[in-house]
Amino acid sequence: MWNWLSENAPPLQATVGAITALVWLVYLQILVSGLRRQRRTEILIHLGGSQSLDARAFISNLGFEPIYILEILLTIWSRDGERETSIADRTEMAKEDLSNPSATTFQGPLKSGEFIDIGCFEDLLKRARWNTSDDLDAGAINRVEVKVAALSSASSAVVASKRQFYVECAGDKCHIRPKTLYATQIRSWWGRYRLKQELQKKHLKKW
Repeated sequence: MWNWLSENAPPLQATVGAITALVWLVYLQILVSGLRRQRRTEILIHLGGSQSLDARAFISNLGFEPIYILEILLTIWSRDGERETSIADRTEMAKEDLSNPSATTFQGPLKSGEFIDIGCFEDLLKRARWNTSDDLDAGAINRVEVKVAALSSASSAVVASKRQFYVECAGDKCHIRPKTLYATQIRSWWGRYRLKQELQKKHLKKW
């Protein structure tokens, strides 16, 4: 056996070296995948407490890194067409009714594992009415989309998520039903670039 090993030492060493390199590559892939998961943002958008217009809308940060919420956009599809507006500021309330100046907006930092309540569904529509000067009757609305844009401490690029909800009204009662099980994360380069350009245009118009 020793003779066979000595005769075949070079190919055996090459085989062992190849196996060792393969093992290290697998470990490296696992390490890189773990780091990516830790740096990857996960912004959850969900409703709770009800399935009507008084349902509360929550934004949760399920990523490992804190985020800074830049903007919250509401897109509305109705019989009159499609419109999109910001709902990050609490325009449905008078400033003197708020506890402090920072309560006037939902823009700000959100730590890992934390969530914020951005108001009930009716509040979101009130902000949209304030910003667009449209009537926006809930009975005429077919579908809405909440989109959250943020910055992550792990990346200088804009990160975002979105989720759509159906609005089904019969008389004075409206039922809110999510289109998807959870929020869709906007992670592609093109999707984030388009969102960044859209946000820049909206903020430049304010000035």
